[in-house]
Amino acid sequence: MTLRRHDYCREQKIPLVPPKRGRKRGSSEPKYTEMTIIPERPPGPRAMFTKKLGARIEHRKHLLLRRRWLVDLMVSVALIGIALMILENELYYMDASEKDSTVSVMLKLFVTLSTCILLVAICLYYHTGAEIKMLDAKVDDPLAVTSGTTWLLLLVELAVCAVHPFPGDIWVWMEDIDGGKDKVHIDGILSVLMMFRLYLVGRFLVVHSPLLTDQSTQTISAVSHVKISMAFVFKAAMAEHPGKVVAFCMLFMFSMSVWAMRTCELYYTNISDARSFYQSMWLSAITFLTVGYGDLTPMTHCGRFIAIVTGLMGLASTALLVAVLAKKLEQTRSEKYVFNYLSLIHLENRRKNSAADVIKYSIKVQILRKQFERERTKSNRVNLSYASWRLSNAIRSMRSTRVQRSHLEEARVGLTEVSQQVSQTQSLISMLATTQGQILDKLTDLQGRLGYRDEEITETEEDDAEYGEAETELDQD
Repeated sequence: MTLRRHDYCREQKIPLVPPKRGRKRGSSEPKYTEMTIIPERPPGPRAMFTKKLGARIEHRKHLLLRRRWLVDLMVSVALIGIALMILENELYYMDASEKDSTVSVMLKLFVTLSTCILLVAICLYYHTGAEIKMLDAKVDDPLAVTSGTTWLLLLVELAVCAVHPFPGDIWVWMEDIDGGKDKVHIDGILSVLMMFRLYLVGRFLVVHSPLLTDQSTQTISAVSHVKISMAFVFKAAMAEHPGKVVAFCMLFMFSMSVWAMRTCELYYTNISDARSFYQSMWLSAITFLTVGYGDLTPMTHCGRFIAIVTGLMGLASTALLVAVLAKKLEQTRSEKYVFNYLSLIHLENRRKNSAADVIKYSIKVQILRKQFERERTKSNRVNLSYASWRLSNAIRSMRSTRVQRSHLEEARVGLTEVSQQVSQTQSLISMLATTQGQILDKLTDLQGRLGYRDEEITETEEDDAEYGEAETELDQD
């Protein structure tokens, strides 16, 4: 007797009860039968794709929760590493510890440990994303749903997040802006590049957005392949709270610029700590606002790089601010309707006044022309010229008013009005079709009744004819 189980186990033989009756005495058959348990491979990955839609949605929900937990871990570890890096730099600025001191080495070791955890979490994040794509595409091969762009993004993220100040006192030769070479710490550049990890904050906002955590959104994503990315969430936030989003972006980018500029200037120049903070704020502000007075300039190549990035961030913030202001200054749909209605009223009044002026000055020109023909004086000529000029202006005003009104009526009709008109037309057509069907039914019923009535009349006439013939025969008899 052989049974199969869905778990990994070694092949075993278990004695059971004696066999059924009929066993001959002295036969060589064993007293007990044995049950052999043969291990069988568990259901493969494709088994979860044969589930029903509800089970797939539930499995996808668990994968999304796991991905959210990984993003939380990534953001927490990245922020902890950045906080430890900033603490180590501040201690170095205040001369409280050197790069080869125990405190500095321990802090950098913790930063390295957090970086390793972050890299592992990034790999698991992409693995979970591949599982979600496999579930949506109903395939069991992760390479089939992983494109070259995904591999490239994984390598870029690993390279960006792997940058951090390494434990120890590492010096490199660096060329300054005057062309000379000097031996400096590499921690300044690595500290600035480490701040690029903050892109994970955007991913954190995406996975915790109500657009992704809502159950209805998860169902739509599983059924119709809706992709809710960082750009989608950013556009939604700009649509709902444009002022807050722009203010937060500007403040965040300005703060990062000030810190990076201060780090570069303190590491690679002889400027003091107190002075560097205010100068970095002023230099970042005039660069961020694209003003550039020229009273302060970066003294290092690192500072120049930060100035370029700050200028680009300032341009992006200005573009966002202009877009928000343009949207705020744009009229709403109801305001456009009111404005168009008032404009039409004013144009109609202007057209009526122009038409009245045309009639009035036409009569006046005729009268003055007759007077001028009788008496060719200078005063009559001036009055005739003035009346003709007023008549020309009235005609021109009436024509321009007509053109403006036609343009305004054309601009008033938008996509919304066209869609409403189409909907109303479709409703009217369907109503006419229904009414026509009812009329045809009534006509068919009436025709049937009329046919039945004609048959009754024909039968009655035939009966009357037979009765008449019978009476005639009786009279003859």
